[in-house]
Amino acid sequence: MKTYAIISDIHGNSLALEAVLTDIKSRGIGKIINLGDHFFGALEPELVAGILRENEMLCISGNTDREILESVDGKLDKEGMDRVKADLSQQSISWLRRLPKTYSYDGLFFICHGTPESDDEYLLEKVTANGVFVYNDEELLERTGHIKERIILCGHSHVNRVVYLSNDKIILNPGSVGLPAYLGNGEHRFAMESMAPHAKYAIVNVDNDDISIEQVLCAYDWHKASETARKNGNEKWAQFLLHGRMPKELRP
Repeated sequence: MKTYAIISDIHGNSLALEAVLTDIKSRGIGKIINLGDHFFGALEPELVAGILRENEMLCISGNTDREILESVDGKLDKEGMDRVKADLSQQSISWLRRLPKTYSYDGLFFICHGTPESDDEYLLEKVTANGVFVYNDEELLERTGHIKERIILCGHSHVNRVVYLSNDKIILNPGSVGLPAYLGNGEHRFAMESMAPHAKYAIVNVDNDDISIEQVLCAYDWHKASETARKNGNEKWAQFLLHGRMPKELRP
């Protein structure tokens, strides 16, 4: 049997990442797949970069990883980016430049951050004027029909989900290590909520054709993480980290 740990969307939360990696090591899991969005946010990007350098794993790029590089290159101006860029070392910026956007691994996993084609679109979730809904089986078959691997890994929404398709494939979102809720702004204003403040990741066990998946919620000091966000001037993130929900006053 092969076992893999799947992590995503750390967003500079060093305390949450340390808790997840400690739990992974306690289970003797040696293979870690990281779906991107490593540094951006109101927390501690370079601390996370150092932790990632000390722990072997397969990493791909997420939308905020791309945006950091676009900002460094003078192509993007985004709120909160200056603090992140100022904290990150040149070594960490260079590391981001080397990350692939997607990856095929062990002949079993297709790895992307958002969708196979875009790092800032949701694979599983449809955002509408009436709320956020999971695509039905037919829609997901159409969206992933060109992928040959049996397990499709995606992040970006920060909401942990496992969707089993009628063609025997599985789409897995492990949830977010470091940011359990956020407010999205696109055509519609919407809330993404995991409903718990825990650091989240997933475990995939593969035994020939049998695949078992465990969604893991790790306790850590989210009060301390929340206070860090507050000290860095981001009250919204402080609330997201503390509750895993959207504060009433911020709801769409």
